[in-house]
Amino acid sequence: MTDKFASFLGPVDTAFYYVESDEAPMNIGSVSIFEGRVSFEEVLKTIDSRLHHAPIYQQKVIQAPFSLSAPVWVYDTEFNIHNHVIKVDIDPPGDDEALRLTASRLLSSPLGRGKPLWEIYMIDGLSDDRTALFFKIHHCMVDGLAAVELFTLLFDLTADKPPLEPKPTYDPPEEPTTGELLIEAAKRDPSHKFNILKKLGGDLGTMFDIFRQKEQRRKALIGLANMVNDNLKPIRKLPINGKNSGDQQLAWAEFSLSEIRQIKSARGTSVNDVMLAVLSGAIERYASEREPNNKQDFLRILIPVSMRLEQERGAYGNRISVLPVDVPFGKESPLDRLSAVHTYTSTMKASSLSNSLDMLLTVPALLPSIAQPAVWSIAPAAFSVLAHTWCTNVAGPQIPVYLRGHKLIRNYGYFPLNPSMGLACVVLSYDQRVTMTLVADSEIVPDVTVVRDYLVTCYEALRRAAEVPPSKPIEFSREKSAAAEPQAETTAPPVPIEPEQAAPPQPEATASPEEEAPPAPEPLEPVPAVPTPPSEPAPQSAPPAKPKLFSDAWAKAYQQAINDNPNYYKTSTRWTAGPLAFIMRPSAKNGFPQEAAVILDLHKGKCRAARALPPHEARREATFVIEGEYENWMKALSGQAQPLPMLIRGKLKLKKGALARLMPFTQSAQELIKSAQRI
Repeated sequence: MTDKFASFLGPVDTAFYYVESDEAPMNIGSVSIFEGRVSFEEVLKTIDSRLHHAPIYQQKVIQAPFSLSAPVWVYDTEFNIHNHVIKVDIDPPGDDEALRLTASRLLSSPLGRGKPLWEIYMIDGLSDDRTALFFKIHHCMVDGLAAVELFTLLFDLTADKPPLEPKPTYDPPEEPTTGELLIEAAKRDPSHKFNILKKLGGDLGTMFDIFRQKEQRRKALIGLANMVNDNLKPIRKLPINGKNSGDQQLAWAEFSLSEIRQIKSARGTSVNDVMLAVLSGAIERYASEREPNNKQDFLRILIPVSMRLEQERGAYGNRISVLPVDVPFGKESPLDRLSAVHTYTSTMKASSLSNSLDMLLTVPALLPSIAQPAVWSIAPAAFSVLAHTWCTNVAGPQIPVYLRGHKLIRNYGYFPLNPSMGLACVVLSYDQRVTMTLVADSEIVPDVTVVRDYLVTCYEALRRAAEVPPSKPIEFSREKSAAAEPQAETTAPPVPIEPEQAAPPQPEATASPEEEAPPAPEPLEPVPAVPTPPSEPAPQSAPPAKPKLFSDAWAKAYQQAINDNPNYYKTSTRWTAGPLAFIMRPSAKNGFPQEAAVILDLHKGKCRAARALPPHEARREATFVIEGEYENWMKALSGQAQPLPMLIRGKLKLKKGALARLMPFTQSAQELIKSAQRI
């Protein structure tokens, strides 16, 4: 029996809960398209068997009347998977336009608050032998990153159909009465407010640290000056602003990640800068045609920034701040617009102003619960005078994922509309493609497909201006059998790792400063897994003894193997999330009477340091901690099984860190394993 009260909603979650209206539903999710006809019963049973790994999807929000208590998560005593996983048939001919209209209809209504705030619709009857899932989740449950975490529970990394795991008996406690809610609020409120104050204190400490450093202080003051100067007078509305009706439409476009990376590399910008330049160009063209006499000469976009640290996971719910980005209209070329975007985003990111804006969004949580609905009811109006639209960027896995053997071939994310904003954009990457999904209110932007077409036009103009050749279109096989066939590896077969005896404790090694680390190898040609034999016979010599598994010598050899692997560097240059620790549970029969641990300090394609250390220190120091039994580690490190599917299936346990943050680095994980095989 679990506790009646799971947790209070975090400060930002509470805001999302209160600001929702029929005209502005707070739905977040995706339209996911799979090849082949997916069985609804299989989808239903898969979700039902895995949902207990994310308990919040069995919880609903309740609150005492008149907001006398803070909203709180409690287990739904009447939870029924059939209320959340629903089959709908698409109207003929089942093409992409019919899918867009069906998804728009499903999007346009708020979720019922008498049950957990999520639904998944299986859309049957698509043309070209396809099936779609429409994910619909309330924003108070998840941010864009945490939503990806649900997908990792449901999707597989191979086309094999894993057996359905047995689910534990669902035995929720009774729903608390109004009296119990008030009593619990009185008991928990002081500690809840203390935790909020503690968080604010930590944020203030961070800001003080920033202003103590001369260079950081200069960047922060420049960013602050930008923001104050840009908000001295209210912005004028654009044709994408007005009064929301609640009737929402979706439209999406798709681009090559390879092309985008070439554009950003050629101009020294970022993927996000490229997509913001494309979005601003499309809106400028739309605005100039709808209202040619509008005097507004720039577009202001709010960019959500996740502020949640790994060690805070689950502590405060959503932790989201925003950064405003101003993009001037009237630039002569797409490259000029891209440069303007990059200059502004670089300044705002370097300013660390997202920390202070996060604090502002947290302060209302200190007010009495009865006052918070009134405070948050005016927040949308404040945002409406500060910006024209939102755009968020979510990184997904860059290799295919599967649902019961069916490959995910398209994925389009979506995001709530702020009242008075008739257009928002979600940029989502998956399997070497980038999609831009527009969410529009039909009363404000009745022709969202026109804006979608302008996205494509502006992207093509930017690609040509950057002199990036078009990539070959990716063709998706419609034959399920072909999708299920594993591709032959070009590398050598996995090198078996022999059982090792536990190593004696080793002294800690001091990590070298980053500036003294050897330069990372250039990502040119892949290193062959097996060296080419010399033309002349070499004298035979005894092979060097293998270092003992999870020993300090093994960790150092692993560090060298990682840094000698240019494919690891090429797939990991974006990794800045921190150190990774491996912990092996005791296995006396295999020479490990106690737990053993190693930690890898991974950063931007390099392993800066590696060492064996006591497991309790590994759990404290690492950002991500993966634990497992000896047998499962042997399978992972020898290449017999891929680590991310093992994490999803529970064969290895992610004890610290968010799995969603690892999903974009699936190729990086594969190269880590290949490096281990070369020790």
